[in-house]
Amino acid sequence: MKKLAFWALSVFLILSLISCGSKKGAEETAEPEPPAVEETVEETIEETVEQGVSQAELDLALANMDNARQNAIDSDAEEYAPDFFDSLEEEYDELRKRAENGEDVAAECNDLAKRYEALAAYVKALDAKETIDDYELPPLAKAAYDKGSKDLDDFEAMFNDENAKSDDLLAKATSAYASFKSVLVALYKDIVKDARADALEAKKDADSVKAGVSEKREYTRAVELFKKGDASYSMNGYEAACDAYDEAYDIFSTLYETISEKRAAALAAIEAAKKSVEESAQVAEEADLEAPLTGEVDGIEDEDAVLLEEDDYANPEDAEIYLSEELSAGGDAK
Repeated sequence: MKKLAFWALSVFLILSLISCGSKKGAEETAEPEPPAVEETVEETIEETVEQGVSQAELDLALANMDNARQNAIDSDAEEYAPDFFDSLEEEYDELRKRAENGEDVAAECNDLAKRYEALAAYVKALDAKETIDDYELPPLAKAAYDKGSKDLDDFEAMFNDENAKSDDLLAKATSAYASFKSVLVALYKDIVKDARADALEAKKDADSVKAGVSEKREYTRAVELFKKGDASYSMNGYEAACDAYDEAYDIFSTLYETISEKRAAALAAIEAAKKSVEESAQVAEEADLEAPLTGEVDGIEDEDAVLLEEDDYANPEDAEIYLSEELSAGGDAK
């Protein structure tokens, strides 16, 4: 009996030891818990967002720079200030290349955009001054004219200064243009009359080459602009009237030049054809003397035969649109 109890106790102890060893081994071989990834995900998101914002800012800066550059081109900066324009173009090409290579040049693009805008304002100021110089300056406008002239000189000096800020350049050019524009207001009543007279002369030139027939659409557009100028003038809108007359003048002048060139080319072709016919006639005459034709020949009509119906062309003068020589404002003929 004691042996049996001793044996049972031994078995119990052995099984207990085995059980403890198995649990410890299981605990030791269990896979470790994965590390926390919240911080890594947040950093990745922040980095992606920053990259997206940076690219959007660059795209916007490039677009602004392109728009400002186009404004400078539209102001005829290439003609009025070629040296200034070319210097900006060099910087423009460089920034474009750097942007394509992945560099963040947004700040530099924004700065160059201001310089292009400053150049456009400078050219507009030059153009305004050029117009003003054709007229006698009203005494009350002299101070504004002098200020505009000084601003132009200051701008030119600043533009050649490497340390000049774009904001200062833009402010100086804008100030010059504003000064001259105030002078133009005092002169517009005289300027607009001259602009109208020029547009009328250009129309007469266009009528002389029958522009109303060959280029009816553009001719009519110019006439409508001229009428728009008259309407603006009648309401004392001198600046708007001047712009309309100037545009009409450009269209009429272009029509006259283009049609004149085409007519010259056509006349040259006709003369060449006449010469060719004369030469052919001479050859035919010599051939007829050597071997004259007798009787009817297929393909050659009688000299009195009517080959084409007579054309009935409309009168080209009917295409001309009448415009009054007189101009009125507030009901008074001018």
